[in-house]
Amino acid sequence: MIEFRHSKNQAFYDYWCNLPRTGILPDKSSFRPEEIPSLLPTMLVYELISSDLIRIRLIGSAVEERFGGNRTGSNYLDAVEEHRKPSASAALWSQVEKPCGMHVLLEQELMSGRIACIEAVGLPISNVEDGHPLILFQNNEISWDRDDAFFESSHQFDDKEDRLLKCIRVSERTFFDLGAGISDFKD
Repeated sequence: MIEFRHSKNQAFYDYWCNLPRTGILPDKSSFRPEEIPSLLPTMLVYELISSDLIRIRLIGSAVEERFGGNRTGSNYLDAVEEHRKPSASAALWSQVEKPCGMHVLLEQELMSGRIACIEAVGLPISNVEDGHPLILFQNNEISWDRDDAFFESSHQFDDKEDRLLKCIRVSERTFFDLGAGISDFKD
């Protein structure tokens, strides 16, 4: 099992595990964002439309600040470096093709030059209503000390430029079993 570095990621995973389900995955109808208000600012919901379109269905206010405004309805892949777009898309699709969790450490380069280290946890949910797979993500900034121990970040943004995202890079990606095995996707 994954040892989450940020308490909000653990709370998000615990919430997902307790959602009612008929199979391996909970259904979209059981997901109630209003039940987890403390997690909403750092949450994203992706709708997988095609390999070229990963629509942002919901974006929390803290994530929205890093992305530079409301990106609801936009393509997540627009924030990914051009050469990484096929890989980023394939990673998300692999998570729904063989339902599994994803734990990712990201480096988000901000317009100020600061690198924000983000621990992200992605969990798929069933979407029988319109058929497009959904992945819920929790994204929280973490820091590390000189012994490479990670801890929750309490970074305060100094100015607007420090908050704006320039690009996203994956430092580490791990899939974890939710009952159907794990994806064999490799970056």
